[in-house]
Amino acid sequence: MTERRHSNEQAGGAARITVVGLMSSDDDDGRLVGATGSRNGWQVVFAETHTEAEAALDQAQVPVVFCDHGLLGLGWRRAVERLSGPPKRACVILLSETADTNLWNEVVSSGGYDVLSKPLREDTVTRAVRLARSYWISPARTGLLLNRSPQLAKEGTS
Repeated sequence: MTERRHSNEQAGGAARITVVGLMSSDDDDGRLVGATGSRNGWQVVFAETHTEAEAALDQAQVPVVFCDHGLLGLGWRRAVERLSGPPKRACVILLSETADTNLWNEVVSSGGYDVLSKPLREDTVTRAVRLARSYWISPARTGLLLNRSPQLAKEGTS
């Protein structure tokens, strides 16, 4: 697993966002996610398999995971389900060269959050992470999760 780590807080003391990229850190899209993360103060962790991505999610609360459709091939649904389902509950964004309404519906039906078209653009990546993080920390989502998970209701949220 390739990691790009920075300090634990952004300028101004705001909590840092951890983003996992289930994608190659060496291709253009991976480099763009890493550079965008550096500019925005995100901790970006690259994983080559969904098992590595799950391990990263076990180590920290991760609101956003990018999954490269090309890297996962036909296994993207399983990866989306595992990374977005309990107990991980990350907002999974599938990256695909063919992003259309049908694929978006399949991703959301599998528990994912969104689909972004490749090649990626910095403004699109930044917007997607900010919106996904806002959703991830929203009180409505937290309340929904507490209602569905007795264990989370006992522990509360952190």
